[in-house]
Amino acid sequence: MPKLFGTSGIRGPADSLFTKDFCQKIGLVFGTWLKSKGKNGPVALAYDPRQSSPRIKDGLIQGLSAAGFSALDQGVIPTPALTYFLKNSPHVSGAVMITGSHINADLNGVKLMFDGEEVTKLHELEIEKLFSDSRLKTDNSIPDVKYDSSAKELYLNLLKSLSHPPYPNWKIVLDTSNGAQTGIIRDLFLDLKLDFTCTNYCDIQSPFFSGKDTEKVSDYADLSRQVLLAHADFGIGFDVDGDRVIFVDEKGQFIPGDYTCALLARDSSSPAIVTPISTSSVIDHIGKKVFRTPVGSTHVAAKMKEVGSTFGFEANGGAISSEIHFGRDGAVTMVKLLNYLIKSSSPLSQAVDSLPHFEIFRDKIDCPFDKYSSIYSAAQEKYHASRIDTTDGVKIYLSPQQWLLFRGSGNAPEFRVFAESPDPNSARKLGHEGLNLARSIIHPVHSQPVRRDDSPPLDSLGVLDSIKQFPDQCRQVLHEIAQKAIPPQCFLVQNVVVSGMGGSALGGRIISCLDRQTLKVPIVVSTQYHLPNFVNEKTLVILSSYSGNTEETLSSLAEARARGSQMFIISAGGKLGEIAKQFDIPAYIFDPVHNPSTQPRLGLGYNILSVLYLLSRCQLITAEEPLDSLPQFLTSRQGESFSQMEQVAQRLHNRLPILVSAEHLIGAAHAAKNMLNENSKTMSAAFDLPELNHHLLEGLAHPSSNASHLAFLFIISKNYHPEVIKRIEPTQEIIGKNHIPVLSWSPSAPTRLFEVMDFVQASAYLSYSLSQTYGVDPGPIPWVDWMKDKLK
Repeated sequence: MPKLFGTSGIRGPADSLFTKDFCQKIGLVFGTWLKSKGKNGPVALAYDPRQSSPRIKDGLIQGLSAAGFSALDQGVIPTPALTYFLKNSPHVSGAVMITGSHINADLNGVKLMFDGEEVTKLHELEIEKLFSDSRLKTDNSIPDVKYDSSAKELYLNLLKSLSHPPYPNWKIVLDTSNGAQTGIIRDLFLDLKLDFTCTNYCDIQSPFFSGKDTEKVSDYADLSRQVLLAHADFGIGFDVDGDRVIFVDEKGQFIPGDYTCALLARDSSSPAIVTPISTSSVIDHIGKKVFRTPVGSTHVAAKMKEVGSTFGFEANGGAISSEIHFGRDGAVTMVKLLNYLIKSSSPLSQAVDSLPHFEIFRDKIDCPFDKYSSIYSAAQEKYHASRIDTTDGVKIYLSPQQWLLFRGSGNAPEFRVFAESPDPNSARKLGHEGLNLARSIIHPVHSQPVRRDDSPPLDSLGVLDSIKQFPDQCRQVLHEIAQKAIPPQCFLVQNVVVSGMGGSALGGRIISCLDRQTLKVPIVVSTQYHLPNFVNEKTLVILSSYSGNTEETLSSLAEARARGSQMFIISAGGKLGEIAKQFDIPAYIFDPVHNPSTQPRLGLGYNILSVLYLLSRCQLITAEEPLDSLPQFLTSRQGESFSQMEQVAQRLHNRLPILVSAEHLIGAAHAAKNMLNENSKTMSAAFDLPELNHHLLEGLAHPSSNASHLAFLFIISKNYHPEVIKRIEPTQEIIGKNHIPVLSWSPSAPTRLFEVMDFVQASAYLSYSLSQTYGVDPGPIPWVDWMKDKLK
């Protein structure tokens, strides 16, 4: 039978896996297993606020009833509250927590508990064997259910007993992800008389589910922002089921769980610390014996018992204190850190600074389970000269302070890559190197477009490689920019100006064309030496220059400073990078590792995503789809869209492309026109509906060569306004009546924003493919360079 348990319990799609029959079977099997251990008392159940959780709970209770067990329904409480209740309730046979933790709302999970903790790996094997027994049958007996709140009360009293009030007059911002810790932490803080405010993710009754991952900086960007706005001493964030916790310091900096737990580990009385192989090396520098395990809290707990450790933790901020119970506990970890801060008498940032710093890279990509072993083999072959640890996945020790870890998830079909180094750039480059290796196994490289002859492709600068790495550019931005400071008052601005030239202005152009439901303030693109006259202190000026040396952008920077505007710099370095550092201007200075061509026009992922994510963090734009899913979406589209664009390129050969778009795709069409100019070395033009219907249609007849020299490419979206869609067919008919070829292409994406990015990527490949039909090298831009030299 397929493996039932993953790294953390049983997880999968709420609808297709956790069916009524499946839930009843799990309840029956768990009850049967408990009886084999001599248990006959009630089983406690609790759940997180997911919509599917109560339904799954009811199915489990029915199965437990068939096995002869009554149920204690504890309602919505955090996982550690249920664990602590089980440990301190000898009459309770076992417990079941229904939670998907941080995973998406359409997924869910089940954790089985016994003897005061999650079932061990050996127990899981026993339960899986029972699950395959076809003789076990559920029935329709009426379950014996008691609704009880004693677990919540017991847990809250525990947290109060661990606290050391009175606490300083801290100002705290709280983000519980609208999860199971919400009510308990609020009650605790009120009892401790702590001054706290809540973000929008601190309402257990909210219909909005917030599946936040405590290892993802971007998931707590709003918490960082609220800490800065409130001038708070720190922020505290939990995941949905409350067994993990992270902190944000007074400077708005996200503190990884490795570091907060390292502080507690250093302060603990335990001579030995246990942590998985994926956590930061910071723990190796606190003067204690460290034991490494496979990833998963059950592995950590088992090792703690084996070596006599009283403290263990995972990188996600889930610490285990054996004197409480052998499960991760976010709230207990939080209280211990509050007590530590009292003792240290220092701000959180200073406490963290007392630890050595290592930059750790963490990222993941979708990956079929059957690809894991191939990636492991490829990693071992590539790094065979280095020390390799296969405790869990493949960990490569490149030097005493630098390592790379390849690890497939046991909970979902996704592959994780970790890298660490004292130097941030080295960690990032190493991490992306690992991701690229994994991606080369998961997604084999696309073939070159078919040439008209057998000569090799002309691509001296690696334009095609840069186009293929467009998703990686986006992924890099999402991973890095969330950690950057943003203008403190940016959410109050009344307008946005993006100052940039050429490719550096395209992010602003593209985003400014998104519809009014997405944009909350107007966005203007400035490609001049002077900023618009309306720019003032209520304007956010985004200064975008790939090189950092664009003279128009540098001139705009001086004006923005003089007018007291909110500013943010996006660049790969240069003078802008130096100025940002000198004057402490918020900035994202990126290392364009995924633009091997080094051409700014081919680094659109950096430019577009930087502007988009900045506006999202400033709450000036509302994304219709989580941005984290964008890179994988773009990767998945390359095969189909590239093939389609090869065919389009053949039909555009020796014709001047006229691009026609509307609404949210107008900015992307402008970018496509530019790439056709620079990459394909061909003239092109762009028009938009419905505006072109008022003039262009009368300009098709002359010169008479139009019929043989022009070709129209319509970019058609199902999300256009119905009146725009109504205009497309008659417009194409008129063009056809003038004997001019008409082509169409449609993005295939779930939202307007994803359609934009789909078209940007596809049109980049179109420009490359068309260059190959002409037999020209898409990389060099000799006339543009000649003009720059002439103006020096």
